[in-house]
Amino acid sequence: MNNSTVTIQHDGQVKANCNHEVTRTFHSDNGVTVRRGSNIVQVSNQNGASVSCDLLLELCSFTLDGWLHGVSTGLLGTNDNEAGNDFPLLDGSQAENLEEFFHSWQMNLDCTPGVTEHLPRAATGPPSCDSLFSSPDSPLSSCFRVVDPGRFWSVCKRSSWRAPCRLASAFVHLCRQNYIPLEVPVHCLKA
Repeated sequence: MNNSTVTIQHDGQVKANCNHEVTRTFHSDNGVTVRRGSNIVQVSNQNGASVSCDLLLELCSFTLDGWLHGVSTGLLGTNDNEAGNDFPLLDGSQAENLEEFFHSWQMNLDCTPGVTEHLPRAATGPPSCDSLFSSPDSPLSSCFRVVDPGRFWSVCKRSSWRAPCRLASAFVHLCRQNYIPLEVPVHCLKA
């Protein structure tokens, strides 16, 4: 955002431009604003882009103002609802793989990379992908007709043992955006 870098860690630590720790509830620099609550971190700029992270649910959402539809491009694609051009490089060409795509959008090579999470897959353990995204008894089922659970189930099956609850949080977020009141399943909430 405005050639600024903001890093949000799992523990709630926020850093601006790689090394400046944001300790106050409000920070503004170079057109980028950081607001911190007890479990929420919001980063926005004056051009209509914002990121909001719920640290308890380990869920971040990215929002662009409507006037940016079709004219913005970056790590999240081209924002024009066309699947064929969603991995653009800075020069406008298309990346051949995800690694090339992600690396091309790295803004500040001086920042140390984030910690990569290497977690084992879980063979069993509540909640399961099936119990959340395909069972008619799922606590999320009241939203299945509005938000397609199939994509969540598919990603869940290919992911780490922490994926079911993270995906359930994202699913609940989308349901709430569509005016379906849902809560994150109780066994997904941190103690």
